[in-house]
Amino acid sequence: MSLSSAAVAQAAALSLPGLLPPPALAHRSVVIVAAGGRDLVWPQERIASALLQRSGGRPVHLLLHGGARGADRAIGRAAHQLGWRVQELAADWRRHGRAAGPIRNRLLLEQALVEAQTHTSPAFSASVLVIAFPGGAGTASLVQQARRCSSRAPVPVVVMEVPPPFSPEPLAA
Repeated sequence: MSLSSAAVAQAAALSLPGLLPPPALAHRSVVIVAAGGRDLVWPQERIASALLQRSGGRPVHLLLHGGARGADRAIGRAAHQLGWRVQELAADWRRHGRAAGPIRNRLLLEQALVEAQTHTSPAFSASVLVIAFPGGAGTASLVQQARRCSSRAPVPVVVMEVPPPFSPEPLAA
């Protein structure tokens, strides 16, 4: 399934309240680390729209993801169809066991920081944008690590969460 240029343009034109880029991201290019749950089943257009909205029209040098089934793979496909460079860093479960997820998350952030630094000069700066789609413990671990490293990172690191879809509770009869 491919995204039509009209769908991409429409998604880019959407303006959602509260999604203006934080001051740390104003006038910068970005390296994105994106993740979400293995059970996330959203249409590709919705994922692309969320990526576009949160990137705020800034140039995207690279989108990194963990390659897990569900959100990660869908994020990679959407980013590829948006014309962004995409890199997958899968967890090495055989080698690291239960620690593989947090280790992979640390490597994603380290790679993003290196990539952002290579695109930073006195005249132009890049930042790291972590986009967290609805997910479980792995996504929460990535968000926690990103927030923890942001104070000591050589470039700005900003976390933006994508809320789950609104589903009202059924009314009691």
